[in-house]
Amino acid sequence: MACTFCATGQFGFERQLDAGEIVAQVAYAEAHLTAHPMPASPNRVTNVVFMGMGEPLANYDHVREALRRMIDVMGRGSRSITVSTVGVVPGMLRLADEPWQLNLAVSLHAGDDELRTELVPLNKRYPLEDVIDAAAHFFASKGRRVSIEWTLIADKNDTADQARKLAAIARRLGAHINVIALNPTPLSPDRPPAPAAVEDFLAALEDAGANVTLRNTRGQDIDAACGQLRVRAAPLRTSSPGSSLIKRNQEMS
Repeated sequence: MACTFCATGQFGFERQLDAGEIVAQVAYAEAHLTAHPMPASPNRVTNVVFMGMGEPLANYDHVREALRRMIDVMGRGSRSITVSTVGVVPGMLRLADEPWQLNLAVSLHAGDDELRTELVPLNKRYPLEDVIDAAAHFFASKGRRVSIEWTLIADKNDTADQARKLAAIARRLGAHINVIALNPTPLSPDRPPAPAAVEDFLAALEDAGANVTLRNTRGQDIDAACGQLRVRAAPLRTSSPGSSLIKRNQEMS
């Protein structure tokens, strides 16, 4: 999706996963936990999140089939599954009509169209208000609280003004906000805010009546933290990343 602060977006589009490849990741994790029990662990996959190496709702048919196999064939509870999106509105609306009680997470990263278009180019195709309306439709259809994902970037979306705008959106949706400080990536100059700035942002959200959780950053030492998942897996690219995928998604929609 060419999000400017995300390594996956910076490297551009390669291909889609098929349903079998998606389900295999969960099956492998289950087998690994069975073979290698960990202390103080349930030794099973407790939650599944479609997030990370791309946009699930740009690959809707394969994601849907993977969901069907996990829930209807493998017997996984649908309420333990979350589908994350950067705001592919047609996919959000389709997901709301599926028979399963899934969870939806929406990556906003900005509280207005100007900043969101800068950070998330797909916003030009699906503006913020359309994304909010689709999230509201999902909540009305499923009765499942929507989560808002927010990657906190120094001097961009960590301001008091952005906190007020985010809180207003969260209150409107009855949503919970997950904040995570940016994990730096090699093709972006963006950096995480200082710890004090993070605390100020969280306080501003709470003062504005929003429910928020600060997520821990893990895996930076092996370039496996949120937004870093392709740093060591592919060579750096200097051309415009992700533009072909945006065009492809516009044509598909």
